Amino acid sequence: MAIKGTKSRRQIERDIAEVLAKPRQRGPVSGAARGSKRSAHATKSKTGDKTTDKTDIAALASMFGLPDWDSVDEMNQQNYWETAKGEEDEKAQQAAEAAAQDDVYAQWYDAVEHAASKLFEEHGLELQPAGKWHPSTHAKTKAERRPFQLKIVPSKSWDDAAEKLRETINGVGYFHFNSLREFLDSGPYTARQAVLSHLGYIKQHPDVYGGQSARDLYDRHWR
Repeated sequence: MAIKGTKSRRQIERDIAEVLAKPRQRGPVSGAARGSKRSAHATKSKTGDKTTDKTDIAALASMFGLPDWDSVDEMNQQNYWETAKGEEDEKAQQAAEAAAQDDVYAQWYDAVEHAASKLFEEHGLELQPAGKWHPSTHAKTKAERRPFQLKIVPSKSWDDAAEKLRETINGVGYFHFNSLREFLDSGPYTARQAVLSHLGYIKQHPDVYGGQSARDLYDRHWR
């Protein structure tokens, strides 16, 4: 990943003009419409329900203490400019910068998803695309081939996932539940509610059982 650098005067003037002209966009945008390179792909999650099975890539980055898209995007501003500086005209430069940003976004997204999926897997959970998503027919960029919203589903059953999560919670040590029933009665919860209400413990699995942390998994996937 490129080292953060300074923008050219042309880039700064263009960014200021476009920010003043229109509000910041949320989600992937394509081609020259992404004139300001900080027009984000994934931004902030608005999910407030602790028992929802919906999440998104930004929420996962936050959950596992991984770099957010804005910081990664900012660190790569010089990289985008270096990629596009050989282009002859403004339109070609914008397209080259957008493509470079899209490549970095894809790397970041895949690294976050990889780290999250590995630790979710340890708890009998999977991440699946949520909502309408047709990458083969609609997506034009790498970002658009990666769904922003994801759904948390059990690999086997919610009871199985709750039992695995109970074991991690016990290993962390702040609470101890002697059985799955005791864990569920503490809410009281259904197995689904118990899992979705305690997702924050998933990142501590390596602390309890050893293995690679979320940050280790993220960093290794970038290489």
